[in-house]
Amino acid sequence: MKKINNRLIKIISIWFVVLIATYSTGTFFPNPYVKYQLRLQSENFYTNWANNLGLQEPAFQYNNDIQFVSAVRKCIDWINFETPRYERVPIEMIVAQAALESGWGTSRFAIEGNNLFGIRTYDNKVPHMYPYGVKKWTGWGVRIFNTKCQSVKFFVELLNNHSAYKEFRDTRRRMILWDKNLDPKVLIKTLYNYSTTDDYAERVIYIIDKIRKQEQQSGEIKIEVKEDSHIKPEKKPKDLTK
Repeated sequence: MKKINNRLIKIISIWFVVLIATYSTGTFFPNPYVKYQLRLQSENFYTNWANNLGLQEPAFQYNNDIQFVSAVRKCIDWINFETPRYERVPIEMIVAQAALESGWGTSRFAIEGNNLFGIRTYDNKVPHMYPYGVKKWTGWGVRIFNTKCQSVKFFVELLNNHSAYKEFRDTRRRMILWDKNLDPKVLIKTLYNYSTTDDYAERVIYIIDKIRKQEQQSGEIKIEVKEDSHIKPEKKPKDLTK
């Protein structure tokens, strides 16, 4: 009987130690997933509050590359203020893509259609325009936006909802889950379905580095003025709106 009691006491003691350890771990070293869920609840509350403020979209004006970067940043700040963290896209990544796709805002699609990413539409009822040489509807057109900032917002929505960019969302979620900063150089490599250009990610990373250097030196980057758009047969981006 004494042996049984000693064994029972030992088992109870072990379970007690396990419970204390579990409680301590959960209290002082909470599960990343639990922390992630708590942040989601908090950020959803904050996002709803921000949306209810009814803030106005910032003006999008620029005359050179520095002003273009600044304009895109202000637009993204406005979008992010009304977007929970887990749906945000790194500012540097969007700025670099917008610069690459629109020739720093100089492409015809950017100037006449407020489209910084060459986003297409396959609905002829949606306002659109055509590349040079195309004069009628052939099944698609380049979407026209009311403002350039609206094209940025639409692009962010594509990344958050299009099935082609699931890996982007999964990678972003893991970064947030483990309290890591959203690394634009890592995330851009998940957008291999966005462009058929093999070195697209490297081009965007090059521009990210270029902008970082520019901001450190307060200099200007030479603008590549484009006659039409970034869309060319040899480096046409894949469909973004299917």
